Amino acid sequence: MERKKDGIGSQKPQVMTRRELLRGMAVTAGVLAAGAAAGIGPIGIAEAGKCPGMTPKATLHYQDHPNGAQHCAVCTNFIAPGCCKVVAGPVVPTGYCLAFSPKAA
Repeated sequence: MERKKDGIGSQKPQVMTRRELLRGMAVTAGVLAAGAAAGIGPIGIAEAGKCPGMTPKATLHYQDHPNGAQHCAVCTNFIAPGCCKVVAGPVVPTGYCLAFSPKAA
């Protein structure tokens, strides 16, 4: 990422475009799906039973893709890198469920 000089020694980071963000999310989802298909969990994602959430994924209609701008990474219940305070088992940052509650800005 290129940085531009603005004044005396201060730097402004270049803004990521929407297209770059969506492409990054698609690549991440692809890597997670490929790992799951091969039976290999991504590094850092907690195994089932080690996350505090107790509600089954089916009950909360959990999905491994976002609902528009709503996704686990911006939810108050999300515990990085892959747990939830509500949903049982591991979750992905790009996932979504009915327990979604946006973090305060």
